[in-house]
Amino acid sequence: MTEKLWIDLEHAEKPDDFAAAWLAIQSAFIRGCIQSVLVLREPVRQSFAPVASWPEGSTGEPLASVLEHTISEAEGMLVELSEADGIAADTIHHYGLAYPVIVDGELFGAVAMEVTAVSGDALRPAMEGLRWGSVWLENRIRRLRGEEDAKTLKRMKSAVDILAGVLAEERFDGAAKAFVTEIANRLECDRVSLGLVKGKHTQVKAISHTAIVGKKMNLMQSIGAAMDEAVMHRGEILYPVPPEAGSLVVRDHEQMVQRHGTRAMMTLPLYGRDRYYAAITLERQDERPFSADDVAFIKSVVALSGPVLESKHLQDRPIVFGMYDALKRQAVRLFGPGYMVRKAAALALLVLILFFTLAMDEYRLSANAVLEGSISRSLVSPIDGYIKTASARAGDIVKKDAVICQLDDRELLLERINLTSKRGQYDRQYKKAMAEHNRAEANIVSAQAGQVQAELNLLDNKLRQIVIRAPFDGVLLSGDLSQKQGAAVKRGEELFVMAPLDAYRLILKVDEHGIADVKEGQRGVLVLSSLSREKY
Repeated sequence: MTEKLWIDLEHAEKPDDFAAAWLAIQSAFIRGCIQSVLVLREPVRQSFAPVASWPEGSTGEPLASVLEHTISEAEGMLVELSEADGIAADTIHHYGLAYPVIVDGELFGAVAMEVTAVSGDALRPAMEGLRWGSVWLENRIRRLRGEEDAKTLKRMKSAVDILAGVLAEERFDGAAKAFVTEIANRLECDRVSLGLVKGKHTQVKAISHTAIVGKKMNLMQSIGAAMDEAVMHRGEILYPVPPEAGSLVVRDHEQMVQRHGTRAMMTLPLYGRDRYYAAITLERQDERPFSADDVAFIKSVVALSGPVLESKHLQDRPIVFGMYDALKRQAVRLFGPGYMVRKAAALALLVLILFFTLAMDEYRLSANAVLEGSISRSLVSPIDGYIKTASARAGDIVKKDAVICQLDDRELLLERINLTSKRGQYDRQYKKAMAEHNRAEANIVSAQAGQVQAELNLLDNKLRQIVIRAPFDGVLLSGDLSQKQGAAVKRGEELFVMAPLDAYRLILKVDEHGIADVKEGQRGVLVLSSLSREKY
């Protein structure tokens, strides 16, 4: 029996077979061993689980607490088991032996045994044997790790070589064709396809050993459907489905096999930047299903080359699409989850913009000012003459039609008397001619009388004009004739400047250092130095 166990130990390929053979041999060597359990760490879950027990079918329940303590403390342990551990009362003592499996300072598991002995001191050889026997497990783990490291190194070398081929191509089409063709050659596939996710579907962009994609529409649709299925499952799909995959729905992969003669398929979606952006499908026409090593290899390859292919595809698009993606990405970062620093900066910028747009504060601008009417009217001398009277001066407020000043009218009155006399003389001559029935003389005298009347009308108009009146309610801005009575004035000479009371303007003479702060349409409050308590 022991010889068969040694043969199983030497030729065991699966880890569970090796663990069962080793535990059986180790239990046979320990005198008084009733049952034993080997617990190892699972590589995926990183949790500890039983991988072998002796004799077969034993639960090892009495050893649970011993194993738990050994794993938590990572040290050997010898304790006497009691009824609380499920041991029946007996004259023979039951002990629990446990020893951790540590490789290069890392805990990989523990082995525990239930042993009978008369005393704990009698179990020292058993503990030493358990420690020496664990070396077999340590060496086995080191060898498996070495083999895995060698496979990983080989995969990474191949992945780097494929990446170099992808980088050597300038355009996406060439890079994608080189990528799928190289994978097909290395994994001995009949066809490898690469598709890009666009919207809710995946479009095939490159097929190994094929220069032009799109001639076989049915094949393209079947491959695209298989890629969509993998993207929907968010993980790789192997066909035939391995037993450990469980009840996985692979309807599109089954149709692909039935329609196009494929015997083995593997589809892997590519994930990056919080989304699935591509998928790769591998096909074989013979009965060679894809292994776990093939899956690990293709994952290593796409981890390096996938982002490069996506980058080349984005660079080949028109610049408009690049700008749209950049804006969309920034919008997602701004309004989506995460990126709290960016959100805080945007919020602070928005607050500053609103503050400087809506906030109001007092700004003082000091400048010399001149107040003048928005409309100014000049009152000028209507004729050449002399100042007779002046009843108002600059600063006075006058009403409409109020007399402001008057020119001397003596010469005009004398001239009017003279013209009036002439008019009377012509009237008498006209009556005399009419009495004598001298129509020619009457017409001449009538014309002369009309000329004199016109001169009288003109003179009356001048007499009205020499009385200068206010054209509207307002204030006199300039003009003071109170000290110039009798002074001569020329026709058109400015005597007064007048402005209305209800329309005026303020002229600010702003210094050049502050002129940049003044804009058209600004509103403000006027405070005069002489009237500092008043605001206008």
